[in-house]
Amino acid sequence: MATGESLRSLAFSFRISQNYISRIIQVVLKSLSKQLTPILLKSPTKENLIRVAENFWNKWNFPNCVGAIDGKHIRIFAPGKSGSLFYNYKDYFSIVLLAIVDADCKFIFVDIGSYGKEGDSGIFNKSIIAENIRTGDYFPSPGKLPSSNEILPYVHIGDEAFRLDRHMMRPYSRIEARKD
Repeated sequence: MATGESLRSLAFSFRISQNYISRIIQVVLKSLSKQLTPILLKSPTKENLIRVAENFWNKWNFPNCVGAIDGKHIRIFAPGKSGSLFYNYKDYFSIVLLAIVDADCKFIFVDIGSYGKEGDSGIFNKSIIAENIRTGDYFPSPGKLPSSNEILPYVHIGDEAFRLDRHMMRPYSRIEARKD
């Protein structure tokens, strides 16, 4: 995989079948994911989220924000017999990478592999993080705004693809100011 070579070229180089190389790649990726995910992408804790909120305030002047969320369509060839599951509104086949990042653009949470036909909000709503938000196990207790006595909940910020609610905001509207 690191070489960028095709499976056919690798099969010729190592004198093994393409099918066997494909199985090796799957086993290696599964093992890497199982071993490295807990180390490199730890589940966010309430203490970590408070630090993320402090960084958002210091770096971006946005209080009580514990992450920015967005989805990205990754173009793929249509899988066999998948119908329109992977066909998106942009008129190509894709899978969706949904991610929440901190103030330094480092991943806090990722959801990879949802169908291209699904929207960002729908993918988020079926994620583990959304379930933890619904049960009250994700966000820290509401905190004071910096330099104020106002107590407000912690939030994620996202674009128009996400429904506004108590813990989801849009930083700026795309509606332009009217000229009177």
